[in-house]
Amino acid sequence: MCDVSIITVNYNGSDDTLAMVASIKEHTSVDFEIIILDNDSAPREKQKLQALQNDPAVTLIFNETNDGFATGNMLAAAKATGRYLFFLNNDTLLLNDVIGILHATALKNPDIGLLAPQLYDTDHKRTTTFREFPSPGEKFFGKGFKRFFSFKKIHDNKKAYEDVVDAGIVSGACMFLPEDVFKQVGGFDTNFFLYCEEEDLSKRVWDAKYRVCLEPRAHLVHIGGQSTKKNFKIEREFIISYFYLLDKHCNTLSSALLKLHLCLKYLFKIPKNPLYKKLFLFCLQSDKSDYSLKQEQKGA
Repeated sequence: MCDVSIITVNYNGSDDTLAMVASIKEHTSVDFEIIILDNDSAPREKQKLQALQNDPAVTLIFNETNDGFATGNMLAAAKATGRYLFFLNNDTLLLNDVIGILHATALKNPDIGLLAPQLYDTDHKRTTTFREFPSPGEKFFGKGFKRFFSFKKIHDNKKAYEDVVDAGIVSGACMFLPEDVFKQVGGFDTNFFLYCEEEDLSKRVWDAKYRVCLEPRAHLVHIGGQSTKKNFKIEREFIISYFYLLDKHCNTLSSALLKLHLCLKYLFKIPKNPLYKKLFLFCLQSDKSDYSLKQEQKGA
């Protein structure tokens, strides 16, 4: 057993994965293991990972199909021995002892069920790390409306903080939580193939009466968008995940209003790009899950 199991999913991004592993080794003070699940990358990408084959700190798992982010992480988590789990995107780089800082904060605050470091871009400029769970009030009337009517303090995700603050949802690029909390809430929902996993997990951690927080003293670069190039199928996958998320966690009225908001967003953008017409029309379709990339992978 180790302090922290660091879990990452690789899909045709092995150079990023190797750089991430190097940054972990350079900066981490606590006892750790790294579990890398490859989601059926191209042969040349799998070959690059072989450089880690004899590393005692690394466990490689080669999946024969691309089962997506949630399933990939669940398969890797089944091999974890850490008291804490750190789900880390492979296109990230540690700027300081991120894992040691998160570990220390989690030990001091057992009421925290999910924790994330502060994200930075490749120019080391601070970027958004957390946000609130979707609500009709915020979507239609803005963040100020939600802050005014909220019963809990809502922190500004654009501000710099010096100490731990509560968040609604933390970035899916970097999620640190106790292994027992992860099991208690059921881990990742594998109905998600891509997108909205962090909203779902954060919401379930809150519902289990734990805090979801930002630890601003831990600094992590997130390169972003390396394995998912934007196209109609990828954008469509967001709609599938988002609608499923709303049906799972929102009442009927809130779910309907949030879906309407997304439809209107695409509708108003149609003059800018014909892609939005396809996305708008897809929003109106039923049985959206039939079009998921997850189903496409099964049929491959």
